[in-house]
Amino acid sequence: MHKVLLALLLASCVDDLDEDASEGTVESEVLAANKLAANKLAANKLAASSLESRDLMATADGREVMSYIVGCALPTGSSVTLTDPSGASYTYPGWIGLAPNWATSPPTVSDRRWVSSCVLARTNLYGISVQISMRNASNPRLATTSSEVTDFSVVEAAFYGDLFAPVPVMYACSNRQFASSPVAAIESLRACARSVNGVTTECGFTFTGFCGTTYTDGRPKPCGNNAGSYSPCKGGATSYSEAITTYLPR
Repeated sequence: MHKVLLALLLASCVDDLDEDASEGTVESEVLAANKLAANKLAANKLAASSLESRDLMATADGREVMSYIVGCALPTGSSVTLTDPSGASYTYPGWIGLAPNWATSPPTVSDRRWVSSCVLARTNLYGISVQISMRNASNPRLATTSSEVTDFSVVEAAFYGDLFAPVPVMYACSNRQFASSPVAAIESLRACARSVNGVTTECGFTFTGFCGTTYTDGRPKPCGNNAGSYSPCKGGATSYSEAITTYLPR
């Protein structure tokens, strides 16, 4: 599995997931370099019908967004070759394989949500490369190894939504204990689950609160806790089982 040198070292922090994060580990690792800048994602409209998007392919920023979509959707060993409006060709490799059929047929709603969660999880405010571990206990493509669980033990946030819907939705909840800890300032290198106003995050995602927290004022907690990942997660009136929880290195 591809790895990128850590651009950031994090001090230790206690998480609020009441489970054994090593449950269900397998031999593959999903360690991703999150470097997609939030402004590039916001500026490029995504199409749901196919991976061929003339709008995205028309600009360098759009092509970068496309590389993340393909990397999240297709598995390692597969690729798609797309052309920009001038006819120039670009080949994008698959990596994680959350929607492998997208290369040949329109995605299902679940496919769209999985890829959206992956792209959102790999987005940060400044486009700085920070290595993360992406997890969802129900998806074998996001299973972890024992070494990954050990090395990436700081729970950061959960990301979910549908970037490809007619009205795109982007949600993030943060790990309460991490967000309020002394190392929280380090999260500013990512910042997409950090909210100043309690409504939107610094990356423009809708902030749904603290992921696993049960509130005393009657608000429901945004997400359940499921074997090392936050899922399902609520966004508006919709429940998303396709949420991705991000872990950072200790």
